[in-house]
Amino acid sequence: MRVRQAVGVALVSAAAVVGADLFMHSSLLRVLRPQVTAPADGAIISGPVTVSWEGPQPMQAVLNGNGQRIVLGQRESPFEIDPSRFPRPGQYSLELTDPRFGSLISADRRFMVRRATSARGTAASGDEPPAAGERPAPPNADLTELMAERDRMRVDLAALQNEVDTLKQQLAGSNEDRDATQADADARLAGAQADQDALAREHMQTLQENQMLRLRLQSVPPCTAWGYMAVPRPQTVPPSRFVVVSNRRGDVFRTEAQCVVTRASDMTGVSPCVCVGVVWNG
Repeated sequence: MRVRQAVGVALVSAAAVVGADLFMHSSLLRVLRPQVTAPADGAIISGPVTVSWEGPQPMQAVLNGNGQRIVLGQRESPFEIDPSRFPRPGQYSLELTDPRFGSLISADRRFMVRRATSARGTAASGDEPPAAGERPAPPNADLTELMAERDRMRVDLAALQNEVDTLKQQLAGSNEDRDATQADADARLAGAQADQDALAREHMQTLQENQMLRLRLQSVPPCTAWGYMAVPRPQTVPPSRFVVVSNRRGDVFRTEAQCVVTRASDMTGVSPCVCVGVVWNG
């Protein structure tokens, strides 16, 4: 049942469109898709370009070509595009869009613009009738002109390619200089690192030697000999004095205890035991 309803609605809509086209003597499709009548699609033209179309008015016009996008604004059909808009020959395209609905109602057209020619060549190409006594240009004049333009474009392309090659060589030279500088910096860094490692080893060796000397100094006693003052002959003037540092057997007092034992039995002693053999820098 729903399929029948859908088919019925489609038939009624189609009939309404056909009836409206017959009544208005035009197609409603042109309202949705304007028909560009000039320039022709793929045409090769020069000078001011006349643009015309059938459909809604006005339309937003945009010209694309030569790496640029030029907004021409809202235009009515027909209108002309000034030759200054075509600085170089080549392919251009024109976009027409509805100012209110945008790309929903739009049309486009592509064409070629050739290099501007003299007044004589323009007249011979058919834009104006040839003057009296002038020979018309051959039919393949446009083709010859396009081939000449192709050759000029090839020359320009070769010049651009040479510039690109030169830039590549300069870039390669810059990369080589950068690599050489980087290698030199790496070598210097490696040398500095090796010097730092050698200094670190020498510093460690010096610390170890210093530690060993400190251990040796710590093993040496602070006092190597003890003694006391003695007066064996007090009757002399002045009394004779001696420092006793050993016992009768000749043993040097290495400790204070040895000195105290001998001092206790020596009646000539007049002073306590003191250190008389201090270690250097002790």
